[in-house]
Amino acid sequence: MVNRTPTRDRIKLLLAEANELDISIRSLSRRKDLGLTEMETIRSLLEECKTRLLFESETLRPLARLEDTSIFKVKKHINKKKNVFQWFTSCPINGKYRNIYLGSCTSMDEATAMKKARKLKAEALGVLLELETDKL
Repeated sequence: MVNRTPTRDRIKLLLAEANELDISIRSLSRRKDLGLTEMETIRSLLEECKTRLLFESETLRPLARLEDTSIFKVKKHINKKKNVFQWFTSCPINGKYRNIYLGSCTSMDEATAMKKARKLKAEALGVLLELETDKL
């Protein structure tokens, strides 16, 4: 399941703009009031903008996946009277998502667990941590 994040919203906007540019490029050939050189100049500018938008949307995809990190608590029964809560996250390892133990709820708070989960997911996805700190 893909959750809604600000980066995913940005990607959707970029793709919508690229689609509008594509429609403009296709409708440009039907215009009779422009000369051939003007039409080619406008077409090349629109193609360049469209390419830039598509490239930016592709570079944002790993950051969107990184923003979509979630953590959850698991209750572990030690004996009949004692229960321990642990932090877990789902992270891709060798192409499959696995639940990964982050630590005990008594030893780390939710913010620390989320930071550790994002670091693990960034390593698994190959995202540079310098880039993701600006977005998160």
